[in-house]
Amino acid sequence: MWQDILDIAPSCKEDFFNFDSLPGKAKQYIACAGVSLLCERYQIGKSGKGEFLNGKDQDKVHVHYLISTRAGAGKLTLDSGECSVPPNTVMVLPAGTPFLYELDGQSWDMCWLSLHDCERYRFINELEAGVWQSEHAGLLYQTMQLIRDFDHSDGHYQADIQLRLIEVLLYQIEQTLNKAPAQSQQQQRFHGLMREVSKQLKLPWDVKSLANKLHMSEPHFYRLCKKETGKTPMKWLTQARMDYACYLLRYTNCSLEQIADNIGYADGASFAHRFKQVLGISPGKWRNHEP
Repeated sequence: MWQDILDIAPSCKEDFFNFDSLPGKAKQYIACAGVSLLCERYQIGKSGKGEFLNGKDQDKVHVHYLISTRAGAGKLTLDSGECSVPPNTVMVLPAGTPFLYELDGQSWDMCWLSLHDCERYRFINELEAGVWQSEHAGLLYQTMQLIRDFDHSDGHYQADIQLRLIEVLLYQIEQTLNKAPAQSQQQQRFHGLMREVSKQLKLPWDVKSLANKLHMSEPHFYRLCKKETGKTPMKWLTQARMDYACYLLRYTNCSLEQIADNIGYADGASFAHRFKQVLGISPGKWRNHEP
């Protein structure tokens, strides 16, 4: 019964995202994505045997599908039968699921993401394929729309805004898939603090100040950080600073002194020294050779 189908009318409008050209780490987790306004005819069918993302046999990979509907309607067919896809719903199709989804009516306004079956999204394999109402559906669509719009704009802060939107998108994907509620309150508070810290890297964070934020002892915070991130607090902080430094080197013309100030180092020399310690290459060489 199941076969790969791609039947899209010319009148359908789709904006595809190129995560290779966008800042952040989304390309590690998202194979492809887009915002679509569909009309007349639209059918996507998959056998569940994997995707040839680059048209080559060796690139065949399994991906999860996540679709958020803003307006209009679609229809999903699974082994278990058919179901409608109305507005304010999310459709989840774990990797390996055979399916057919199609336009059901005059139009369908939605966004879609193909997520790598990586460690971050391995939990999706435990979810049941289907469609359900979600308060996060509209937020996910809005974030996707903003990323699309800023990708087509120009301005001094464009790349920085895109980076923050990508971070929001990755967070909303997990919220939409109901992963976050599985975390304890302590875990949620910890990851909320880490998101706060990543936006204020220039502050003089240390284990004591971080532990105080969560009203816990330093040893307790140290153990929690190691459990949740696999790193000690200061190693996590150093990595976060280096990740943002890489972003500034690639997407801005900031000097080493400016970058040092942005991520909490006293001067360009101390930043450059730590950068080379962590990445094994000087900031200048990284900037000139990073694709």
